[in-house]
Amino acid sequence: MNSEEVIPLWRKMFEVTDIMRNMNISITDEMLFSLTFNQLRMIKNVHVLNRDYPEGVTLKVLAESLAITPAAASEMVDALVRKDVLRRDHNPQDRRAVAISLADSCRKRFAEGEKNFENLTNEFLATLPAADRDSFISTVEKFRVFMQPYKK
Repeated sequence: MNSEEVIPLWRKMFEVTDIMRNMNISITDEMLFSLTFNQLRMIKNVHVLNRDYPEGVTLKVLAESLAITPAAASEMVDALVRKDVLRRDHNPQDRRAVAISLADSCRKRFAEGEKNFENLTNEFLATLPAADRDSFISTVEKFRVFMQPYKK
């Protein structure tokens, strides 16, 4: 494919992502405006890491995911705990370590946003014939797998 075909394609993908993200801003708008970009990155990483570490992610793992020092991560976590966005608990496997997770209010906002995405995706998929739906899902998965080596 040439640039004239590829550029409109990725622009459309970004447009769809932006539309979906903007749909959920009303859920989190008051929280978003009081946080820095790096704090938002940390919150997103905690949310994603909590899928693999439901009891809470360690400071070391969180710092590595953000490519920052544990000391810098600890300061950011403390600030977000004070804002009632993150929780810092004792790690159940190692009482000397901490387990970082989303605060209940933040977890609820993520759940509401994900429910909105689920409903919207189901609504779209219902408009497609079965063969197109299967092809779309398969293609998105192939693209996701292709992109994994570029993930940081």
